[in-house]
Amino acid sequence: MRASGRARRSRAPEVRILAGRWKGRKLEAPPDARPTSGRAREALFDVLGERISGARVLDLFAGSGAVGFEAVSRGAASAVLVETEARGIRRTIERLGDDARDVQLIASDAADAVEQLAASGACFDVVFADPPYRLEPLAAGLARAARLMEQGGVLVLQRDHGDGTGELPGLRPVVRRSYGRNVFVFYELL
Repeated sequence: MRASGRARRSRAPEVRILAGRWKGRKLEAPPDARPTSGRAREALFDVLGERISGARVLDLFAGSGAVGFEAVSRGAASAVLVETEARGIRRTIERLGDDARDVQLIASDAADAVEQLAASGACFDVVFADPPYRLEPLAAGLARAARLMEQGGVLVLQRDHGDGTGELPGLRPVVRRSYGRNVFVFYELL
């Protein structure tokens, strides 16, 4: 074993698309990301089921973009991925080329992106949010994201096991599922 005075670099976790037209494609995750496990992502799409076919998806705090790319791979009409550390997502879109024309990247803070999308009149069938920090300060922002939902749409909040899922103004929780450290709470409009 070689001793080194340098700190060990954290490696970005490997993330792959699980199903659909891009099955097996590797995605780039930021080094500090905590991507949704493949098992949990598979379960998420099992719960969403037919809702994904033809859906417009918004992936807030996208990280590697796994949820948005997976949705389009499985038949969603489009996905908007919002991530401040967007280099990896940008490279994935470039690698996919014209095949990724249904994926849009907004390299911005989630709150700013929600305001930009609301001002443009954008609407989504599925809004997915995996915020990297405590929920309490985000509740109002996620409630604003709910304004982007189509009637009958769903907002899915991912939290780590043990984190609060809390109430979101204007939304009611309808399903809660746990998969290891990943907890998904599905909300609908009131």
